Amino acid sequence: MTLPKYLQKRRQGFYAVLEIPKALRQIFDNKARFIQSLETREQRVAEKRLPIVIARWKDQLEQAKGTYDPAKGILWEVMEWRKAIETAPDDTSKEMAESLAYDWVEKLADKEGVPAAQEAVGVIFHNVQPLTANFDDWTETIKHLNPKTQALQKNAVKDLCENFKTTADIDKNSVKNYLSMLRTEKDLSDKTISLRLTFIRSFISYMDDKYGTTLLPLFTVKNLARTSTAKTVKQRAWIPFAAEEVSRLHQAALDKKDQPLADLIACAAYTGCRIEELGQVKTEHVSEQGLRIVDSKTAAGIREVPLHPALKPLMDRLRASSKDGFIIPGTDEGSFGKRSAALGKRFGHLKTKMGFGEQHVFHSIRKTVVSQLEQAGVNENTTADIVGHDKPRITYGLYSSGASLKQKAEALSQVTYGGSLGNPA
Repeated sequence: MTLPKYLQKRRQGFYAVLEIPKALRQIFDNKARFIQSLETREQRVAEKRLPIVIARWKDQLEQAKGTYDPAKGILWEVMEWRKAIETAPDDTSKEMAESLAYDWVEKLADKEGVPAAQEAVGVIFHNVQPLTANFDDWTETIKHLNPKTQALQKNAVKDLCENFKTTADIDKNSVKNYLSMLRTEKDLSDKTISLRLTFIRSFISYMDDKYGTTLLPLFTVKNLARTSTAKTVKQRAWIPFAAEEVSRLHQAALDKKDQPLADLIACAAYTGCRIEELGQVKTEHVSEQGLRIVDSKTAAGIREVPLHPALKPLMDRLRASSKDGFIIPGTDEGSFGKRSAALGKRFGHLKTKMGFGEQHVFHSIRKTVVSQLEQAGVNENTTADIVGHDKPRITYGLYSSGASLKQKAEALSQVTYGGSLGNPA
């Protein structure tokens, strides 16, 4: 008797077999074909089970042509089994699909462990919803937002999906623990967590509407347990580098032949500017006396910073060698207008390699400058004018035009470094 396509008889049993195109084999662990026992010696039964298995494999091949994500491999299988059961044309086909799915779950337990198998059973048979499987469809609902907002929302929801695999994992206590973890382990402020909750609620609302769940009330600011103390906040705060450490960072960048990063470090060390403030400085903003900060995160940040004597040779070189009108080379591609993003990452790798921890960041150089000014006895209002902080008292903050460029230059001249930073030209 001629066997149908995709059906083979091996020994006393029947197997489903489907060739995998060569272009897709790498995605499927370099297998040449799918093979699965149909768990029967009767051809009639095998022929009824065959379409269910083949349809699932063909769906996988279609998805693999452009959307397969290896990290979602098990979830993909789970969703295919659920789809096979939900779309079975009759009760007999549904029973067969369920039987094959249970066999697959047993193998999953041996391969990935009982917890993974339990999650699979919940999704396949008990209407538990996996979060990751809904991510792509949800992103279609936020395409009207600007690219930066979309990226922020996606990052927040991806983090949520890493912590909650399915809707069965979500309850009042697990949400409280998750929000607490964002503060204590990821070091996010209450303001940042509240913003992230807004993004997460968009996704959870989508899930509730799609599946009839009622999870949205769990994701509120009220469920953010307040555990921070002044001591823990101080411990988590960024801390300044010592002047000698900034010099070592500058020399390390030179040793790596990363001149742009070395130049960025030098500029920060002698101005106290934020990293992106320096990234936005153009040659036209620099004079012999100082540089104008025209783009800052606060109104107080718009200012003129005197040019430290040690920085003048370097600034002359940067102005002369600029190819795009900016003193620091950079790009805003993929970084939502932040030209310094790539340099910031390189600094992060450099300082980590040198043994500095999470509390030392590029912003720590700004704190180094403020520390030197304070230790030199510089007036707090003058320091605020140099680094672009709001004035500490209302009279100067509201009514004063600020320290003169000469006053700021005299104060900033007391900031000093040794080593390669002593003459960073």
